[in-house]
Amino acid sequence: MKDVHGSQEVEVVTGRKVIVSAGKGKTNVNDLKWLMETVLSKAALWKSLGWAYVADCTQMEPVGPEETGQLIDMTKAFVEAGCKAFGFAEGSSIMLKAQTKTNTKMSHTGVMEGHFATVDEVLEWLKNDMHM
Repeated sequence: MKDVHGSQEVEVVTGRKVIVSAGKGKTNVNDLKWLMETVLSKAALWKSLGWAYVADCTQMEPVGPEETGQLIDMTKAFVEAGCKAFGFAEGSSIMLKAQTKTNTKMSHTGVMEGHFATVDEVLEWLKNDMHM
């Protein structure tokens, strides 16, 4: 079941410790705060086991500086909560790929990340390479 708020939606991949969010259009700080709280709530039971986060950015617009700060905070919070890998579905957008890589780098978490065109490609990477 998907949880939806504003520009964001979140769901857990059945049978896996993987959470997928999808943004549509222009997001804002309030939507990102909701996203962070929702993902952390869903992943709480997996902290000691490890889990993965997938961001489907294929239908999102690039974010501004205020949202970037929230995304960096979100990355830090997810890693502190046991997230072992971040996967990004960015379609063919070079701008989104550059932005997601920069946000992760600025979080100074060292979390493993992968960048792909589709969510299916991210899920395959998590399964085959990350064993999640």
